[in-house]
Amino acid sequence: MPLPDQLGPSAPVSVVRFRDGAFTTVEQIVATEVPLTILANDVEVATLLCTPSNLKELAAGFLFTSGVINIAAQLLDCRIDTVRWTAECTVDRTPDPALFNKRLYTSGCGRGTMFASAVELAGRHPIESAQTVAAAHIHDLAVWLQHCSSLYRETGGIHSAALSAAGATPAGAFDDIGRHNAVDKVIGAGLLAGTDFSTVVLICSGRTSSEILHKVRRAAIPIAIARGAPTNQTVLKARDMGITVVGFARGGGFTVFSHPERIV
Repeated sequence: MPLPDQLGPSAPVSVVRFRDGAFTTVEQIVATEVPLTILANDVEVATLLCTPSNLKELAAGFLFTSGVINIAAQLLDCRIDTVRWTAECTVDRTPDPALFNKRLYTSGCGRGTMFASAVELAGRHPIESAQTVAAAHIHDLAVWLQHCSSLYRETGGIHSAALSAAGATPAGAFDDIGRHNAVDKVIGAGLLAGTDFSTVVLICSGRTSSEILHKVRRAAIPIAIARGAPTNQTVLKARDMGITVVGFARGGGFTVFSHPERIV
């Protein structure tokens, strides 16, 4: 639990609720939102609106999926300042500031961002992976994801993402107000832990839009499962990138939009 003067992932607010024909003043728990500015060798990379938890993982994941670093060893240090809300990262090579002047703003929650260079690099070579996941495991993962987050149960205002080893129950999930941030957090955690991304399945809440797919491709994750729907660009690009995209994983069923051969 955060100390009284610290900002946690949720906070109470006083609200007026209308129910059964009457107004009452009650306390409501809402998800916390902060602007985290990520710097790499004092170069400002981006400012993300995010949940203030697992911020080192978020910074690592974002630097990786945006192409600033390629391996965990290139992130030499990461200092989180919760007063100024900065992630001050030291990397092995200072990024070119011109790279960050050309940005593609996406449909991600909290104005998601994907850099043009990462977009261009992401789909050049399709993923070739023999990794599979059983249909029954997809159902189990969807049920697990629905109930894994206490923050979601408290606030109803966050997304969750997790990595599964070929359909096994994940050790835990990462929460954030933004889908893209939740994915960056789980990829960043995997990067720092030395996870072999070619052997895991990504499962996340919400829809799978193209910026999520580019993050999946950057990590070379062969299978992405979501409770929501993909976009048309996601489907078209996933077929070219060699990524299996599963959507609508809920209610005992799911839909496979690309590379169904990996679902057994």
